[in-house]
Amino acid sequence: MKKISVLFALFIIATSCVPQSRYNELEKKYYAALQGESKSLKSIEEKEAALKALADQYSSLQQQLDILAKKKAELDAEYSDLQAEYAARLKDVEDLKNKNAQISEKIQSAEQDKNKVLGELEQTQDQLQEKINRINELEGLIAQQREAVSGLKDKLQNALKSYEGKGITVEEKDGNIYVSMDNKLLFPSASWVVESEGLKALHDLSSVLANDADLNIIIQGHTDSDRYAGNGNVKDNWDLSVMRATAITKILQSEGVSPTQMTASGKSEYAPIADNSDSTGKAMNRRVDIIIAPNLNEITKLLNEL
Repeated sequence: MKKISVLFALFIIATSCVPQSRYNELEKKYYAALQGESKSLKSIEEKEAALKALADQYSSLQQQLDILAKKKAELDAEYSDLQAEYAARLKDVEDLKNKNAQISEKIQSAEQDKNKVLGELEQTQDQLQEKINRINELEGLIAQQREAVSGLKDKLQNALKSYEGKGITVEEKDGNIYVSMDNKLLFPSASWVVESEGLKALHDLSSVLANDADLNIIIQGHTDSDRYAGNGNVKDNWDLSVMRATAITKILQSEGVSPTQMTASGKSEYAPIADNSDSTGKAMNRRVDIIIAPNLNEITKLLNEL
């Protein structure tokens, strides 16, 4: 635009100082120049307008680019967060896999332990049932023994019935039978020779004992606390109690009781059943106890197996 004004000014100056022919020549020259400049001006304006449009479009695109860049930055941040979360989830999954493997191993181990415990329990139940069977068998044997002891007591009481009140008693204590015989029925004073009444009583007693080979028989001699004066090899109450027990044992053997079933022993004055301070108590303490016990071998065997 400024260029056209300059040309126009030059044209005015030139025409004001030249002849008509030169004027016409200059007019044509400058007119042509003005026309070219005008065309050029239109082209520049169009370009400027296009450039402005491009600039505006560029500015718009730049704004869009800034928005997209901001959005990209946000998306990059979200993507980074997602990557971190994904890595965390991968770690969680790996941890879960490891825990699952551990749990599976524990379950397998627990299953093995369970099977082992079940096997041991089954074995224990079998052992328990076996013990129960043995206990039942043991209880049956004990009941039989009690019945046998009670029956034996009845037989002994019947066999010795004629001696009631004459120095013989039959009692059952702790599963054993005690036949207690006063020395006045058996022996003269300070003697271990059995008198006739005592022999008869021992004969009646042997008629029961000789028929049962499963009995264990202990013959115990007892004295009072009076000091034994001594007679030959018998020096004191110990000797006297043993001699009397041995004499009874030999008589029972002669009446058919097996010697393998019997044990002779003496307790001297040290197992009194009454006070030795008077004659009545001393008479009660001078006695022979025949302790009859059932054979407990089967019961003992079962007890040892429990």
